[in-house]
Amino acid sequence: MVLHPALCVSVFSAALVAQNLVPVPASHAAIEGSGSTNVPFGRSTPTRVQYAYDASLFSMPVTITGVQLRLDGGATAAPKTVDCELRMSTLPLSLVSFSVDFAQNRGSDEQIVLPRQLLTLPAQASTAIPSPFLPTIAFAAPFAYSPQNGGLVLEIIVHGQPPGAYSLDVTWVCDSPDLPIGPLSCLGSNGQPLVVESATTQVMWGRPWVARTSGTLPGAISLLALGTVESGPWAGLNLPQELQVLGAPNCWLSIDVAGSWATIAQNDGTATFPFVIPNTPLALGSWIRFQGAAFDPAANALGLVTSQAKKIQVCGAEPVARLWSNGITPTFGVREIGMSAVVRFTVQ
Repeated sequence: MVLHPALCVSVFSAALVAQNLVPVPASHAAIEGSGSTNVPFGRSTPTRVQYAYDASLFSMPVTITGVQLRLDGGATAAPKTVDCELRMSTLPLSLVSFSVDFAQNRGSDEQIVLPRQLLTLPAQASTAIPSPFLPTIAFAAPFAYSPQNGGLVLEIIVHGQPPGAYSLDVTWVCDSPDLPIGPLSCLGSNGQPLVVESATTQVMWGRPWVARTSGTLPGAISLLALGTVESGPWAGLNLPQELQVLGAPNCWLSIDVAGSWATIAQNDGTATFPFVIPNTPLALGSWIRFQGAAFDPAANALGLVTSQAKKIQVCGAEPVARLWSNGITPTFGVREIGMSAVVRFTVQ
C-alpha cells in the first residue's frame, strides 16, 4: 500500500468542541489499572487487537468521534509513529461468548473510523499514577453506537511499527475482602469460636469461589448458609436474631437462609464449600452474604454453634475483553475476558 503524504501526519487534537468524554470502564477513570500491555503499540511487529466493551458500560446511545488512550501509570514514552487503522462495530455476541475468531466479533455495522495511515503517538513525560489520558485520536468517520444492540468493539490494526516501548494501562485485578456482619461467633465445646471466611481473594463472575469454616470439632457436620439480607424481619425473626430461645445463648443468626450446604469437617477442624459465580457480567458488584454453623452437642442445649456472618462483593472481572494476535494475517487470536485497555471515548 502506498500512503499519500497528506496522511503522514498526526491526527491527534487537544480538544473537540461540543464533545463529552466517556471513560471505559468508568471504574478506572481516575484509578490506575493493575497491569500494562504492549498490545498493540509496544511491539516491533504488525499486531491486531479487538477491544470489547460490554453494553452495560454505556448509559445511552452515542456518536463516537474519537478515542483517548492512557499509558501505564508511572511510565514515560518517546513519540512513536505507527502504520495503523481503527475500526468499530457493535459486538454481535454476548461478552461471555466473545470469540477467538476475529471475524465472529465484527458486527454488520463495522466501520473504518480511521483509515490506514501513519499515526504519530505522542510522547509521555509525566510519571503520574494514573497517567493522564493522551490527546484525542479524532475519527475520520464518526460511529453511531447504541448499547441496546450489544457491546462495542474497537479494533486496532497495526500494519507496521518500529521497535520501542509504548505500554498502555489495562484493567485491574480486583480484591474482595471479607466484611463482618452482625454479632461475633459463639464458642464451641473446644473453647474456640467458629470462623467463616472467603478462601478466594478475587471473587469474579464465571470463576470459582470457595468459602471455608474453621475452629470446629474434627468430623463434625459443618454448615454454610447463603443469604440476601443482613438485617430486619425474616421468617418471623428479626435479624440478627439470638438463638437463646432455642438453647444456644450468644449464638446468632445474622442473615436470611436462602440456601444451605453441609459437609464434614477435616481433622484440623476446617471445612470448604466450593461454588462457581454465575458466568455473566451482571454479577459484577453483587454481594454474597454467608454464615457458618456446626453441630456440637456439648456446646449448648441446641447442639449448634454459629460463626459471625461475612459478606464479599463480586469485584470483577470488568465487563471487557480483548482478542489479539502477533501479526495481522491470523484469523484467530488470544482471547482474554476482563482484560482491556483503559480508554476514553469522545462522544456527542
